[in-house]
Amino acid sequence: MDGEANLDRRLTAVGADGYVSADDVIFLRGEIFPDGIRARDELRSIFALGERAPDGDPEWPEFFAEACADFFLNEEKPSGYVTNGDFAALKALVTRDGRNASPLELKTLVRLLEKAVAAPNEMTDFVADQIRAQFATSAGRAIGASDASLIRTFLYASGGSGTIGITREEAELLFDLHDATAGLENSDEWRELFVKAIAAHLMQYIGYRPVAREEALRLNAWTTDHSVRPGRFLRAMFDGGFSAIASSYRRERRWSDKNGEDEIGAEIAQMVTAREADWLADRIARNGIVDDAEKALLAYMSTLGADLPPKLASMVEEVSPAATG
Repeated sequence: MDGEANLDRRLTAVGADGYVSADDVIFLRGEIFPDGIRARDELRSIFALGERAPDGDPEWPEFFAEACADFFLNEEKPSGYVTNGDFAALKALVTRDGRNASPLELKTLVRLLEKAVAAPNEMTDFVADQIRAQFATSAGRAIGASDASLIRTFLYASGGSGTIGITREEAELLFDLHDATAGLENSDEWRELFVKAIAAHLMQYIGYRPVAREEALRLNAWTTDHSVRPGRFLRAMFDGGFSAIASSYRRERRWSDKNGEDEIGAEIAQMVTAREADWLADRIARNGIVDDAEKALLAYMSTLGADLPPKLASMVEEVSPAATG
């Protein structure tokens, strides 16, 4: 603990005013952590600094996330893996004294998921809960462009917990965030992400199904073609228009056919299942308001050519003219 106390003394002058400047980051990189974070006492010290000085120039959250993520990914061999022990230690740091992750810590959690070869499923669930808490416990906080970017990165990084598509749990998270910030000035980036991600989730129920992530990575064609990656699959959907969502699933279908690993055909229903349609209708109607983002989603649903179950079909018919008019 003497080493940790000495490190804390050296860090005392940094962030004394609650702000870590770009010059402070240069000092941290060059004088305090020239080789990165290499020990648990150093990790605890930088978390203490983050608690003392949560704000700073853009270089500060970037350094914090990079240094902490690299520590966990390189602590044990083989590198790149987050073990159950790693996650337990990180969770204990983040939730100390019963608190939720700060924005600084949340960026670190997402960065770690993004860079990890593999991480415990419990970590993905934990990070989703921490994202949810950012807005559920902060009355009046809208989802800005940077928030949307972080959420988007989380969706890329989680990889659908085994699939390349958007899972029900991830879709629930997006609706929870949407409802928690209803009526606020959310960014256009968030509205676009919300609509496209929910649409991508529903595509799995109208005749297209993404290949399992672990299966895809096992196929030789996937491991040798670097353009075929789970993150890029989602980026292709989110970066393009609505047509990109359907075309991404169609491309996935062709890759699957080529490798003979996933026989997509008659066994996949050519309509949205009643269960999934009812879920969507219930989520949209939960707070009694159908806002512009939800109208845009329903308008998109009307273009899919699927035989929608009654509850959702009625909602689409009622709302989509207002969304497209």
